Amino acid sequence: MSLNLEIISPQKTIFNEEVDLCIFPGVEGDLGILKNHMPFLTTLRIGIVYIYQNKKLLETFLVNGGVLEIIDNKCTLLAEDIVKSADFKIEETGNEIELKKLKVTKNLYYT
Repeated sequence: MSLNLEIISPQKTIFNEEVDLCIFPGVEGDLGILKNHMPFLTTLRIGIVYIYQNKKLLETFLVNGGVLEIIDNKCTLLAEDIVKSADFKIEETGNEIELKKLKVTKNLYYT
Protein backbone atom coordinates (compact mmCIF):
# COMPACT_ATOMS: atom_id res chain seq x y z
CA MET A 1 0.00 0.00 0.00
CA SER A 2 1.52 3.29 -0.99
CA LEU A 3 -1.43 5.64 -1.50
CA ASN A 4 -1.97 8.06 1.36
CA LEU A 5 -5.56 9.22 1.84
CA GLU A 6 -6.26 12.30 3.92
CA ILE A 7 -9.81 13.53 4.54
CA ILE A 8 -10.02 17.00 6.05
CA SER A 9 -13.06 18.89 7.33
CA PRO A 10 -13.03 22.46 8.71
CA GLN A 11 -13.09 21.04 12.25
CA LYS A 12 -10.40 18.31 12.03
CA THR A 13 -8.63 15.64 10.02
CA ILE A 14 -11.17 12.82 9.66
CA PHE A 15 -8.90 10.17 8.13
CA ASN A 16 -5.16 9.93 7.36
CA GLU A 17 -3.84 6.47 6.47
CA GLU A 18 -2.26 4.39 3.73
CA VAL A 19 -4.89 2.63 1.59
CA ASP A 20 -5.13 0.24 -1.36
CA LEU A 21 -8.07 1.88 -3.13
CA CYS A 22 -10.56 4.66 -2.58
CA ILE A 23 -13.71 5.39 -4.57
CA PHE A 24 -15.22 8.88 -4.66
CA PRO A 25 -18.54 10.28 -5.97
CA GLY A 26 -17.27 12.62 -8.71
CA VAL A 27 -19.62 15.11 -10.34
CA GLU A 28 -19.41 13.18 -13.62
CA GLY A 29 -19.33 9.67 -12.14
CA ASP A 30 -17.58 7.60 -9.52
CA LEU A 31 -13.76 7.72 -9.40
CA GLY A 32 -11.58 4.80 -8.31
CA ILE A 33 -8.11 5.86 -7.19
CA LEU A 34 -5.14 3.49 -6.88
CA LYS A 35 -1.45 4.18 -6.23
CA ASN A 36 0.46 5.95 -9.03
CA HIS A 37 -2.67 7.75 -10.25
CA MET A 38 -1.98 10.74 -12.49
CA PRO A 39 -2.26 14.20 -10.86
CA PHE A 40 -5.91 15.17 -10.72
CA LEU A 41 -8.20 17.83 -9.25
CA THR A 42 -12.01 17.61 -9.24
CA THR A 43 -15.16 18.34 -7.26
CA LEU A 44 -17.51 15.82 -5.70
CA ARG A 45 -21.29 15.40 -5.48
CA ILE A 46 -23.36 14.01 -2.61
CA GLY A 47 -22.39 10.38 -2.25
CA ILE A 48 -20.36 7.71 -0.52
CA VAL A 49 -16.57 7.53 -0.21
CA TYR A 50 -15.36 3.91 -0.05
CA ILE A 51 -11.96 3.15 1.52
CA TYR A 52 -10.19 -0.20 1.10
CA GLN A 53 -7.20 -1.54 3.04
CA ASN A 54 -5.69 -4.99 2.58
CA LYS A 55 -8.23 -5.72 -0.18
CA LYS A 56 -11.17 -5.25 2.22
CA LEU A 57 -13.66 -2.44 2.69
CA LEU A 58 -12.37 -0.52 5.71
CA GLU A 59 -14.77 2.43 5.98
CA THR A 60 -17.44 4.42 4.16
CA PHE A 61 -18.17 8.12 4.54
CA LEU A 62 -21.14 10.18 3.41
CA VAL A 63 -19.92 13.38 1.75
CA ASN A 64 -21.93 16.39 0.65
CA GLY A 65 -19.57 17.63 -2.06
CA GLY A 66 -15.96 18.64 -1.67
CA VAL A 67 -12.69 19.01 -3.55
CA LEU A 68 -10.40 16.07 -4.33
CA GLU A 69 -6.72 16.39 -5.24
CA ILE A 70 -4.39 13.56 -6.20
CA ILE A 71 -0.66 14.21 -6.53
CA ASP A 72 2.44 12.04 -5.89
CA ASN A 73 0.54 9.11 -4.32
CA LYS A 74 -1.24 11.45 -1.92
CA CYS A 75 -5.00 11.79 -2.18
CA THR A 76 -6.53 14.71 -0.27
CA LEU A 77 -10.25 15.31 0.16
CA LEU A 78 -11.40 18.68 1.50
CA ALA A 79 -15.00 18.34 2.60
CA GLU A 80 -17.18 20.75 4.51
CA ASP A 81 -19.86 18.17 5.36
CA ILE A 82 -18.68 14.58 5.94
CA VAL A 83 -19.75 11.83 8.34
CA LYS A 84 -19.23 8.06 8.63
CA SER A 85 -22.06 6.42 6.69
CA ALA A 86 -23.07 4.30 9.67
CA ASP A 87 -23.40 7.42 11.86
CA PHE A 88 -25.67 9.38 9.48
CA LYS A 89 -29.02 10.43 10.93
CA ILE A 90 -31.51 12.48 8.94
CA GLU A 91 -32.00 15.91 10.54
CA GLU A 92 -34.89 17.50 8.61
CA THR A 93 -37.38 15.09 7.02
CA GLY A 94 -38.62 17.66 4.47
CA ASN A 95 -35.14 18.80 3.39
CA GLU A 96 -34.31 17.65 -0.17
CA ILE A 97 -30.56 17.37 0.52
CA GLU A 98 -31.15 15.27 3.64
CA LEU A 99 -33.40 12.94 1.62
CA LYS A 100 -30.67 12.54 -1.05
CA LYS A 101 -28.15 11.71 1.68
CA LEU A 102 -30.52 9.10 3.13
CA LYS A 103 -31.01 7.55 -0.31
CA VAL A 104 -27.27 7.16 -1.01
CA THR A 105 -26.58 5.66 2.43
CA LYS A 106 -29.19 2.96 1.74
CA ASN A 107 -27.55 1.89 -1.56
CA LEU A 108 -23.90 0.97 -1.00
CA TYR A 109 -22.63 -0.27 -4.38
CA TYR A 110 -18.97 -1.14 -3.77
CA THR A 111 -19.13 -3.28 -0.62
